[in-house]
Amino acid sequence: MRFVATLFMVGVMLVVAGCSAGFGSQLGAIADTVPSTSTSMSTSTTVATTVATAPPTITSTTTIPPSPPPVISFAGDTSFTHGLVSYDPLGEVEELLSAPDLTLVNLETTIAEADVGRAHAKKYTFKSPPETTGLLAGAGIDGVALGNNHTLDFGPPALFRTMELLDQAGVARAGAGEGQSEAYAPMVFEVAGRRIAILSFSRILSDPSWAADTDRPGIASAYQDWIPETLAAVERAGTDTDLVVVMVHWGMELHYCPEPYQRQLATAWVEAGADLVVGSHPHVLQGVEQIGDALVVYSTGNFAFPSARGLSGDSAVFEFTFAEEGTTMVAHPIHIITGRPHPADDVQSSEILALLSDHSFGYVFDERGVAIPTDRPGECG
Repeated sequence: MRFVATLFMVGVMLVVAGCSAGFGSQLGAIADTVPSTSTSMSTSTTVATTVATAPPTITSTTTIPPSPPPVISFAGDTSFTHGLVSYDPLGEVEELLSAPDLTLVNLETTIAEADVGRAHAKKYTFKSPPETTGLLAGAGIDGVALGNNHTLDFGPPALFRTMELLDQAGVARAGAGEGQSEAYAPMVFEVAGRRIAILSFSRILSDPSWAADTDRPGIASAYQDWIPETLAAVERAGTDTDLVVVMVHWGMELHYCPEPYQRQLATAWVEAGADLVVGSHPHVLQGVEQIGDALVVYSTGNFAFPSARGLSGDSAVFEFTFAEEGTTMVAHPIHIITGRPHPADDVQSSEILALLSDHSFGYVFDERGVAIPTDRPGECG
C-alpha cells in the first residue's frame, strides 16, 4: 500500500555553500532555455541497504506485533573538500544520523583520487578524497543524491570513480549514471517489509551536456525537456514500492522562498505518485508545504560543507515518520562550525525553527521542531 498522509514537516536551515549556480534555473512555467555554460553510471541501479530480519517462527497463539513505521531523515549539501575530511566531519552528529532507519544527504562533490578526471571550466569544482565514502557509511548515511551541479565537476572518469567508491562502501546512490536508465533509476530500500524508492533529479546543471542520455553518462535532468522522464521515473518507482521520495537540486542560491517553478514541479511529481519531495541547492533553508497528501521541503541547506558560515551555517536534519495514520516531520536544528555540523543550542534552534515557520506554506514549527498546520500566512506568499 502507498504511504501518503497528512504530514507534519520540519524545516531545515539552508546554508551558504561555495557552489556555482547552474544554467536556466528559474522559470515560472516549468519551461526554460539552456545556455551553453554555467557553474555549479553502470546499468539501472536498485539498492537495498536496510532489510529487516525475518521474524522467528511462532505458534498460532502468539500475536505478531505490527511493524514500526519507517523513519527517514534527510540532510543538506555535503562535501569533504578543503581538508575537511581530516577533521571527523560528521563526528558531532553521528547519533542523529544513525538513529533513523534511513538517512540520506545531497552529495555535493565528486569522490576520487587527485589524478582522476579533469576539472570542468567553472568557478567552483569539488572533489573529495576516497576516504569520504567510509566516513559517510560510518556515520550512518545510507544513501546519497548525485543529481546536482557538482557531480560532473571532473568529467565522467570522476563520476564513475565516485559511483565505484560508493558501491564499495555500501552507500546507495541515485541521480547519475552511465546512461539515462541508470541516472533516473531509484535507490530502493526495504525497511520492516516496506519498500521505499528514492529518486534524485537536478534542475541545476553546469552544462547542457551533463544531462544523461540514452548512450551518454550524466545526471538525471529536471529541465523542461526532461520533465517527462522525471514523471515516468516517479510512476515506475511507485509500481512496486510503498513509498516514493524525490530528492531534487533546484532553486536560487541564498533565497529563502522557492521559485514558482519549484512549486509547480513538486505538484507534478506528487500527482505522478511522489509521497515526499526534498530539495537542495539554495544553501539556506526554504520552508515546507503540503501538496495533496505529500510533504515538500523546498531546501535543506548545507550540512557538512567547508564554506558554510553565518546564515548558511544554520541548517537542520529533517526526520519523517511514515505511520499508517499520517506522516510526522521533525526538524533537528544544526549549526555548522568550520564545515562540521553540530546540534544547535537552544538559541540557535529557536532562530532556525522561526525562520522555517516564517517561510513555510501552511505550517509552523514548535519548540520541539515538529511541523504543525496553521492558517498564518508565511512570508513567501
